[in-house]
Amino acid sequence: MKWFVKDDGRRLPVDDRYLLPILSPTSAGTHYWDPPPPGKINERQRARVLLQIHQLIDLLASFGVDLEGKRLCDIGTGNGMVPRLMLEYSGIAEAVGADPFLDGEHKTSWQPHDHDEALQDLKRFFRERMGGRFDLAAYRELLGHENFTLRPGDVPVAPQTSKRYRFAQVGAHDMQNLGEKFDLFYCKAIEHIPDWPGAFASMTEAAMPGAVVYFKHRPFFSYLGPHRYASTNIPWGHALLSDAEFRRFAEEHHRHRAKPMIEFFFKGLAYPRYSVSDMLRIGRDHGWAVVGLVIEPPRYLAKVQPFIDEVEGFWDIQRSLYPNVGCEELFSGIYHIVLRRAS
Repeated sequence: MKWFVKDDGRRLPVDDRYLLPILSPTSAGTHYWDPPPPGKINERQRARVLLQIHQLIDLLASFGVDLEGKRLCDIGTGNGMVPRLMLEYSGIAEAVGADPFLDGEHKTSWQPHDHDEALQDLKRFFRERMGGRFDLAAYRELLGHENFTLRPGDVPVAPQTSKRYRFAQVGAHDMQNLGEKFDLFYCKAIEHIPDWPGAFASMTEAAMPGAVVYFKHRPFFSYLGPHRYASTNIPWGHALLSDAEFRRFAEEHHRHRAKPMIEFFFKGLAYPRYSVSDMLRIGRDHGWAVVGLVIEPPRYLAKVQPFIDEVEGFWDIQRSLYPNVGCEELFSGIYHIVLRRAS
């Protein structure tokens, strides 16, 4: 067993068994910290996109959010499949996909690929597999490596007429530059966005009265919160190490990739660190109230909890660094958070 010694002398175990069995597999010939290579989207990526659409439509409906005739902005859209498929399979009338990065420009970006070809491929997959409705059973076997537990119900799909979509190379802090107002925002990338108050202020400026925002959010403090690019092989290491200790840990135990690992930890993830409670408070400060919140526990939860017992003073260390973060966030997988702007 390898160990990392904190500044106060306490030792933390360092072992790949704390991390590798939990991560989903990567493309052949790549390391877990490498982004996907260029090329067509694979079946796992295809199923992941469909799950996003399925959960988005189903959960919004369960919270009483009507999509008919609404204008959608997908913040951090990546390849734009989410807004383009929402136009295909819901009552959304117009959509904008906003992202400051193009394919391959950021660690978390999609690999370079043909977006129109990917859209047609996904539509063909949907038509052949599911016909006229979203049915989880029709594609569930492709989600074997996805750590999800929120299972959406069947969602019928009505035929849609031609609708308007555009991509805008705009970041979350510059929504006002789109020159449009929106009824619905979707954001699956807020854990990568710094300055949450600034992001909320920008979104508020681009929001219609009564607009809704749906955050699909993996909190920093969850087990895989730093994503694969900055994850430690210390159980919950990102919540047990100070900023200075994380830098030292990367240099001691991941020397071959310490620089990009440290860069992602501080520039690829939201910094300063925000909790879900911080999000709700910041949202409220900008006039957004909670409509609904669902915590999706990860499927690996039973595997990782015993690791706590191997860390000397786990809870004392965590509370000393992040006293406002509770157990529910540490043990979470994905949060689904829906907020509404005051009318």
